[in-house]
Amino acid sequence: MSSSMRLTKQTLDVRTLGGVFGTGQIQADGATGILANQTCQIFQDQLGAGVTSNVVQTTADSNLFGGRIPNGEVYTLFGFQVQLQWVVQATGLPVIQANALYEQALANIEMKIHMKGQEYIIGNLKPLPSGLGSNGMPMNGGRAVAPFRFPAELPIQLTSNDTWFITMTTKRPILDGAGLNALKIFVYCPASRGIPIGQLSGA
Repeated sequence: MSSSMRLTKQTLDVRTLGGVFGTGQIQADGATGILANQTCQIFQDQLGAGVTSNVVQTTADSNLFGGRIPNGEVYTLFGFQVQLQWVVQATGLPVIQANALYEQALANIEMKIHMKGQEYIIGNLKPLPSGLGSNGMPMNGGRAVAPFRFPAELPIQLTSNDTWFITMTTKRPILDGAGLNALKIFVYCPASRGIPIGQLSGA
């Protein structure tokens, strides 16, 4: 078995395979940009659906769906990172925007985590670490902020059927002068995935 997929008696460790990731999209709604109080929920939609995330979820967009941990599995989250990308709303194709628009988005979008029936306000995205692989400006928190990891002894552990999704809300408008471009948000969590041995093929 390759070093990128380490299997113990209890846990299939997927951190080096990409962990847990999901996408959402805040739509443009107006002639000048994205209005206040626009939302998307990441990790909430099922495959092929795009009701709350504003993205039709595929295995390329996300790898955890439905707002709950799968039945019979345990997820241990060691941190989270957020990356922003502007896209043409009509086509979904990436578009380059001025750094000032990213700065607006980082300051004006509020993140909430919904976990085990509770809601936790994290605040705006500006101090949060950007995703691995981000380069250049703008990066959340600036160039010097390393990807965040929870200490090994203090991870977030979610068990079978626990609720888990993230809400992003624009608390103030993000004005680009056109209103043609949406904001795609990518959330990545380095995580271990626990799967009962009896569920693995050949066990």
